[in-house]
Amino acid sequence: MKTAGLFDYIALIAILLVEPVISWLWYWPRCMRAIHERVPGTRARLYGVTIATLWVFTLYILALWIAEGRPWSALRLDSAGPLRLGIGALLVAGTIAFFLQQARKVQKALARPKVVARLRETFSFADPFVPQTSGERRGFWMVSISAGICEEIVYRGFLMGLIAAWLGVVPAVILSSIIFGCVHIYLGVAQVPRVAIIGLVLALVVVASGSLWPAMIIHAAIDMSSGETGFRVGRAASAAPEAAPVTS
Repeated sequence: MKTAGLFDYIALIAILLVEPVISWLWYWPRCMRAIHERVPGTRARLYGVTIATLWVFTLYILALWIAEGRPWSALRLDSAGPLRLGIGALLVAGTIAFFLQQARKVQKALARPKVVARLRETFSFADPFVPQTSGERRGFWMVSISAGICEEIVYRGFLMGLIAAWLGVVPAVILSSIIFGCVHIYLGVAQVPRVAIIGLVLALVVVASGSLWPAMIIHAAIDMSSGETGFRVGRAASAAPEAAPVTS
């Protein structure tokens, strides 16, 4: 990638500072209060704002690439060679198979109230984001798909590419993963390392496959699996009074 220009730095400031700070200190707490107060439509609005924010950043980056005639290979959006494409396909297939197996295990475990209570506690940090109704469930699918596409372009394409141009690939993989965790601090400080590890795995997928496309699918699958598990756990908790939800 060529040396970063003014518009790259504008994107960096917005992505790394402005949006995370607003989410952490204002928007996420506001949504938490609205969810706890059972304000109708809060999750739908949260999903809509999340999708819009993701696509604003992504379209800005894509427009910058088009306006300056930059190669799509700099964002890892071009086609990889057959070998690396095969590696990416295997990683995607393995990930989907893993999550399908996990979904079956979770479904069986939901018959046990103690497991439901434990899973409910595990997902308590993300209560505002976990869908509770069928309509919200469909909205969360759209969030998952948007996050898979947009966050890979922003963090593993744009950000990792810039850092690699400055410091090299290995520092780029590590630093972009740490940053990815930090910008999700609104979920709670305890979740930052977990999200950073997910970012690291996705960065390694990109490096191994030479493309963002496998990482996009895997990312969307991770988010969708989490949402589906949270949705099913919430339904099971509602149907079993003895497995009452844990309050946060």
